[in-house]
Amino acid sequence: MKKLLFALSGLLFSLAAAAQDFKITHGPYLCDMTRDGVTVVWTTSKPALSWVEVAPDDGRSFYAQEHTRYYQTVAGRKLADRTLHAVRIKGLKPGTDYCYRIFSQEVTAWPQRGKASYGRVAASDVFRRKPYPFRTFPDSGADCSFIVFNDIHGRADYMAELCKKIDFSELGFVVFNGDMSSSVESEEQLFADYVDTSAALFASGTPILFNRGNHETRGVWSDRLINCFPTRSGEFYGIYRYGDVCLLVLDCGEDKPDSDVEYYGLADYDAYRVEECEWLKRAVQSEEFLSASARIVLLHVPPTTGTWHGNLHLNELFMPVLNEAGIDLMLCGHEHRYSFHPAGERGAQFPIVINDNKSYARCDVSDSLIRVRIIGPKGKAAHTHEFPLNTPAVDPE
Repeated sequence: MKKLLFALSGLLFSLAAAAQDFKITHGPYLCDMTRDGVTVVWTTSKPALSWVEVAPDDGRSFYAQEHTRYYQTVAGRKLADRTLHAVRIKGLKPGTDYCYRIFSQEVTAWPQRGKASYGRVAASDVFRRKPYPFRTFPDSGADCSFIVFNDIHGRADYMAELCKKIDFSELGFVVFNGDMSSSVESEEQLFADYVDTSAALFASGTPILFNRGNHETRGVWSDRLINCFPTRSGEFYGIYRYGDVCLLVLDCGEDKPDSDVEYYGLADYDAYRVEECEWLKRAVQSEEFLSASARIVLLHVPPTTGTWHGNLHLNELFMPVLNEAGIDLMLCGHEHRYSFHPAGERGAQFPIVINDNKSYARCDVSDSLIRVRIIGPKGKAAHTHEFPLNTPAVDPE
C-alpha cells in the first residue's frame, strides 16, 4: 500500500511539474527586415513578458557588456498577456552583423490594478551555442541573392528536403510567396506546416519576407496570420529595399468572386485589391522605388495567365500601374507548374516566372542582370533565365 501511495505521489508530482512547466515552444525567427531593424518572433507555453537583447557580432562574448532590452509595446505599455511574442528591434546600422538572445518571463498572476507577478525566465542558450546571428539589409549595392518558396501547402518534410543543398549564408532573405499552408486553422498548425522547419533550418538568422497566397486567406485563424508575420504597416503588401534592389510585395487576395459559397460570406477582396492598388500607385512614385537599380514584384497569383476572377481583377488593377513602372521581373506561384512568360507576352511589359510546387526559385541580382534558377529536389536546376537590367535608377529630384 505504501509503495502504491509513493508511486501515486510521484506521479502527481510529475504531473504538477509538467503543468507548471514554462518554456519557449517555437522559434525564434526573423521577419520584416530593413536596413535599420528587424522583428523577432517566438512563442512560449504560457503568457510572458518577453524581450530581446542584441549585440554586435564582432567575436566578443555576448556578455562583454550590458545590452539594451527591446520589448513588444503598444502605446508605451509592455505586453505581458500573450504567448506569441513579436519584438521589433530598431536603430540598427545597415549591412551590419549582429547576434541576439530572446528572453521570456512567465506571468504567474495578474490580479486587479495590474500588480503582475512573475515566475522563472526562459531564454535561448548563449553558453553552449553561439547566439543567433543576423545581418541587416545594406543601404547600397546592386548585389542581392534570395530564394522563393511557394505552394508548399504544409509539406514541411518536402520543404526540408529542398533545403538540404542550400547555403543560407549566401542569401539576404527567403521569400514565402503564398500558399505555404492550405488553410490557416490554428497557430500550432501553422508552425507544423512550415514555420518550425524554417526556424530550424534558416529563419533564426536569415529573415523571412512573407507574402500571402489565396489559400492563406482561408481558415478560422487566417485573420490572425499577420501576428505571426508582423509588418510595420500592419499590411501584408509592402515595399522593401535590399541595397539598390527594390521589391514590391503584392497581396493577391482570393481567386474566386467574393460571393463564392466557399468563402461563407466573409470575402471582401475586390475592395481590398482596389485599396492596395491605390497604395501601389504611390509606391511606384516613391524615392525608394524610383532610385532602385532593379525592381522585382512578388505576387502569388499570376495576373496575366488565368481566367479566374482573381487573375482578371489583378490584371485589371495592377498591370496598368506596373507596366508603366519599369519593372524588371515578376515572380509568381499558384499554378503548381512552372512556366515562363517573356516581356511583351499577354500584355505584360516585363518577364514573369511562375514557379511550381515542387521547386524553389533562386534569384541572384547584379548591377547588370537578374538570374533566376528553378531548383528542384537534389539541388538540380531545371530552368535558368537571365534578364538584363534595362531600367537605370532614376533620381526622383
